[in-house]
Amino acid sequence: MEEIIGYVASNHKASKILAVLDSKGPMDSATIGKTTRIIGAEKTIEELVVKKLITSAGNKYELTELGKQASHRLRGV
Repeated sequence: MEEIIGYVASNHKASKILAVLDSKGPMDSATIGKTTRIIGAEKTIEELVVKKLITSAGNKYELTELGKQASHRLRGV
C-alpha cells in the first residue's frame, strides 16, 4: 500500500484523477480530462487501471476499493 500511496502522491495527474472519481463518481475519459483539466488524461488513466486503482465499467471509469483507500489516505479522510 505504501508503494501505491507514494506513486499517487508523486504523480499530480494521478492524484487529481483519483480525487475527482472519488468525489463525483464514475465518468468517461473525456469527462475526466475536462474536469481535471489534464491534457492527455488517457495515459494516466491507463496507468491507474494497470495499478488496479481504477477499473473500466463500460465506457466509464470508477475507483476500485484499493483506489478508494489510496484516495482517502492522501486526503486524510
